[in-house]
This record gives sequence, structure tokens and C-alpha cells, in this order.
Amino acid sequence: YFLMKKTLIAAAALAVAGAASAQVTLSGKLRFGYNWAESAAGAKTSGIGVTDGDFVFTAVEDLGGGMKATLSNAVRARGRDAATDTLSGSAADGPNGVRPRDAYLMLSGGFGSVMVGAIEFGNGLLGLVNSGGPTLIGLDNGTQLAAASNGDTITYTSPATGGLSFKVGILDAVGTAGSQNGGQSSVIGLNYSAGPLSVAADYSNYGSASAASADKRTRISASYSLGSIRLGYGYQDAGNGTAADKSENAIGVNTTMGAWTLGLVYASSSTDGTAGNNTGVDLGAQYALSKTSYVGLQYQRTTSAGASTSASNMRLQLSKAF
Repeated sequence: YFLMKKTLIAAAALAVAGAASAQVTLSGKLRFGYNWAESAAGAKTSGIGVTDGDFVFTAVEDLGGGMKATLSNAVRARGRDAATDTLSGSAADGPNGVRPRDAYLMLSGGFGSVMVGAIEFGNGLLGLVNSGGPTLIGLDNGTQLAAASNGDTITYTSPATGGLSFKVGILDAVGTAGSQNGGQSSVIGLNYSAGPLSVAADYSNYGSASAASADKRTRISASYSLGSIRLGYGYQDAGNGTAADKSENAIGVNTTMGAWTLGLVYASSSTDGTAGNNTGVDLGAQYALSKTSYVGLQYQRTTSAGASTSASNMRLQLSKAF
């Protein structure tokens, strides 16, 4: 039923002064692929399997006076993945069962927006580096680029003025208040979007209680449209206390030609005191069957610092959203 195209819209009238209304929508996606992989050591594997799947409930309520309240709750669901059915997704039952994804509440209006939730924080560079590009395997693997992390957060984002807005937020490890790397982390950021140019920059202070833990991070990324061709660049510098600092770079280019979307991302990272760089390239060719369905071919090649051999991964993917 994940492949069925359907949207659920329900309206609820509330008997308060000037009745407010809430609109609830259901959306989601399911992706399957055939994968060929070869490790840096030369081990080869291939096979078919689900690559992603979820459904998202979203409720938006008009509070009047230009204010809105939004609830979003996402659940990962990838079909059968073990000999017995499971809802837990625990290691004993298999890795791909039903699991929570992002959930948040947001108040928005002329003042901007305030969001509280438990969400995944992605690499932060790839959003603009691959802006408008095809689905890729992803270099945010913790080696070529920093991996995603989960956290409880409260974030304020200002209204955009002349294309410029700012945000401030605090973050804790999921379910454990005040314990992110030994303390609560904070972030301040700027976003600019006008015409063909989009830029995002932020600075995070992790408030670490351990000198060997991550203590700060600076990121900046941008994308620029040349019409049918889009260019992207991102840079990150992460301080790690008494441990080695790490920097990252990512460059992207993509184009759309009719139903085709083609894209490339190159990434590298270096760690202080380690010779050489971790490098990787992601390639993608995607053909749109409709606005919500595509067939895509994705290829990735990665090399670790100091290694003489590379790992490769290729995937033929079918995706349907609703």
C-alpha cells in the first residue's frame, strides 16, 4: 500500500471564537534497488532490497492573526525484513523494522517560527551542494563527510528580510537533557536566498565537559543556478578539543534535461596529524516517470586516507512517493 498514490485530508471544526481549522495530510515514499558493491579489500556483493521507506503525518492549524501551529510525525517503514514480522526494528529482529523518524511542533507567524522536536541533523553541507540534484547514495558516512546525528532541539528562525534570515537553537542528545557531549550545545546561523544564489552558514558550540570531545564547528555552503545547471560548494571545520581537528570540503554540479536529472558530488576530508585525505565521488542519473516516481542509477567510489585501493557501490533504484 506504500506504492498507492493517496493523500488523506481531514478538516476538524473547533467551537472557539472564530473557528480554527486543522488540515491533516499523509505522505510518504518507498524505494527499492538492486545493488552491486565492492569493498576496498576486493570483496564483492550484490542483491535487491529496500533502500528507504516512510510515511509522514502532518497537521497544520490556523490560529488566526497570521499564526499557524504545525505538527509533523514521521515513521520509517520498510516492509518485511526478517523471517518473523517485527515492529521494533531491534537488532534481534532485524535492522529495518518500523522506527521513529523526525517529530516536531512548530509555531509560526510574522515573528518567524519556533520549532521544538526530536529530529535528525544531517551533514549540513549536502543540502545546498546537491540542491536540485538527483538522489545519491550519500557521502555523509562519517568518513568522507560527517554523518547525521539525532537530537532534541528548540530552534528559533527569524522572518526573511531581503532574503536574509537568522536562527538560534539549543540541542541535547535524544532523551537525555543536558548531556550532548557532556553539556548542552548551541547553534547560531544565517541563511540567504535571493535569485540564483543561496547561502547557509552556522556556528555550533558543544559545551563539552571533556577536553577530548568535539567542542565547536563552523560550516558554510552555497548553491548558484546558471539556468539548467546548478553549482554547489560546502566547507566545514570541526574542533575536537585535545583530539585531532577535522575539515571537510564538498563540491557539486547537477543539471536537468527534460525528464532527466544528472548530478555529481565530490567530497574530501582531512584530519590533523593524518597524512592524506578521505575522498569520495557520488554520481546519479535519474529519469522522472512522473512528479512522484523515478528510476535512478547511482554510483559511488570512496577512498580512505593512506589507502591504495577504493571501495565502490552502484545501485539501480525505483522510487515512488505519495
